[in-house]
Amino acid sequence: MTNTVDDGPGTGRESGTQALDRALRILLAFPREEPERKVSDVSRELGLHKSTASRLFRALTDAGFLQRNEETGMYRLGVTVFDLGARFLAGLDMHAIARPLLRELAEREGESVNLGIRDGLDAISIDVVQGTRNVQLVSRLGRRIPLWCSAAGKALLLDHGDAEIRALLAGAPWTALTSRTITDIDTFIERFGEVRERGWAGNDEESEEGLRVVAAPVRDRMGTIAASISVSGPIFRLDDARMAELAAAAVRTADELSRRIGHGVGEIWGS
Repeated sequence: MTNTVDDGPGTGRESGTQALDRALRILLAFPREEPERKVSDVSRELGLHKSTASRLFRALTDAGFLQRNEETGMYRLGVTVFDLGARFLAGLDMHAIARPLLRELAEREGESVNLGIRDGLDAISIDVVQGTRNVQLVSRLGRRIPLWCSAAGKALLLDHGDAEIRALLAGAPWTALTSRTITDIDTFIERFGEVRERGWAGNDEESEEGLRVVAAPVRDRMGTIAASISVSGPIFRLDDARMAELAAAAVRTADELSRRIGHGVGEIWGS
């Protein structure tokens, strides 16, 4: 939106585009820390003549985008803004939104990419995109892997404290899937501290021989971890340096998916 200065009432009626631009700038001039504002303050901040601002405030109020406090004469965002936000959130389909991002990541890095969610004590793949390089170790759609021996599962646990993890995994069987699978909760919790610090998780042949995986968390609008994005490949191709590169790529993609499904909206709405 342009940051134009209003020349006042004597310059002719504003165009529809100009009026829309100014109306949107007015709506964006209500920060969380100052929910109620005066017309004069907003008009001065935006460089609008007060008569122009007053006309736009009335129009926005009539449409429900603003509400006027009859006692103070100040304005705040109205229920129509909330309704639009609710419609946006209701229309979010993480799977559909994630698909092009997963495909882009797989094509760019050449390795297979998974979108995973938690179901009980397992991480389950809800979308899989095969990589472009030769020799792919592809997880099948719907495959379940225990949380404690999968990168996706560990990423889904990143916000859990030690006590929460101990309670969640108290009844886990801790079955060894490979010689590198962690088989007791104390060792898992001890090593999980490093995972929390770096913000992404790894799987070094813990669920399948010859397979290495990195995974990053996807957060919903309230900041809760809702899913994970993982990148996997054969151990001969994924040395430690490559694992770090793929982890950074997974984090970027997970952050972008988080943004697209509304991460941060909860802060804007104050909820």
